[in-house]
Amino acid sequence: MERDTEQGALPSRLGVDASGVGMRADVFLFRELPVVSRTRLRQKVQKGEALLNGHRFSTSTRLRAGDEILLQWKAAVPTDPGLQLSILYEDECLLAVDKPAGVAAHPMGARQSGTLVQAARERYRQVIRAHLQHGDPSFYPTLVNRLDVPTSGIVLIALTRAVHRALQAMSAARRIDKEYVALVDGIVEQAEGAIDLPIGPCRDSVVELKMCCRPDGSPSLTRYQVVQRCEAHTLLRVFPVTGRQHQIRVHLAAIGHPVAGDLLYRDETLFLAALRADTPTAAPRLCLHARRAAFVHPVTGARLVIEAAVPPDMREAIRQAVSGEMPAF
Repeated sequence: MERDTEQGALPSRLGVDASGVGMRADVFLFRELPVVSRTRLRQKVQKGEALLNGHRFSTSTRLRAGDEILLQWKAAVPTDPGLQLSILYEDECLLAVDKPAGVAAHPMGARQSGTLVQAARERYRQVIRAHLQHGDPSFYPTLVNRLDVPTSGIVLIALTRAVHRALQAMSAARRIDKEYVALVDGIVEQAEGAIDLPIGPCRDSVVELKMCCRPDGSPSLTRYQVVQRCEAHTLLRVFPVTGRQHQIRVHLAAIGHPVAGDLLYRDETLFLAALRADTPTAAPRLCLHARRAAFVHPVTGARLVIEAAVPPDMREAIRQAVSGEMPAF
């Protein structure tokens, strides 16, 4: 995974040999440090955190033999450097993993390391490097879908840029079927239903990433089926037809049944209080899990059905809510 040089994972000094002569500086940096995102490398150049022969330079600078680039790294937020991917499916161009709750899918905010996509790029570090050594940037693990930090379940990672484009197009065309399991607050009366409400940023919120249903938002559709009702909660199968940010959470909250454990969409003041408390138990994981994904493989044409079992912590939350055994799916 992407780690700072103080921890010994990446070199801070990069010398330019014959293979790098005439190469753009940003291309050279990415070739040498394939597990670091292109965006982050460009930002380091632009901010002066990368120096060429002791001086600032631009990403388009052409390199000469004997040049040396020094990269400066800020101290990392302590993370588990041994994040292990739980692999559900893998071939030469596609990876599907089961993301645990509490792990970020990609770098954001204070979470700049220890993320799922970085672990995937670390897994294929040598393959990425081998392709780049031959001038081929086509192999680069990239997220097809993302899950919120407190949500668990299936994340698809395209290993090549062509497969990423194909899967993004399939997703836009609604040809990737997804099923989630959600435990929600309250009793959902309808056995099944559809929530067809546009979603956009919640401008009244102090939480930058919060979304809401609003007339001028993006078209958004979520279907659901009741699995079991209990005293204070309902267990649902949820089928997001579109893929907006926080879509399931926003839509279920909009009908009065926020996901159990979702402080942000149940009561923003509780969410902010949990942030201020900064304790591991202040904000429980969401009882939301991406359980199933089905689609046609963009290369082989075979139909794939990928499943991820509901994890133990969420199974226990469901078992306690229904006062019995975890329902079968």
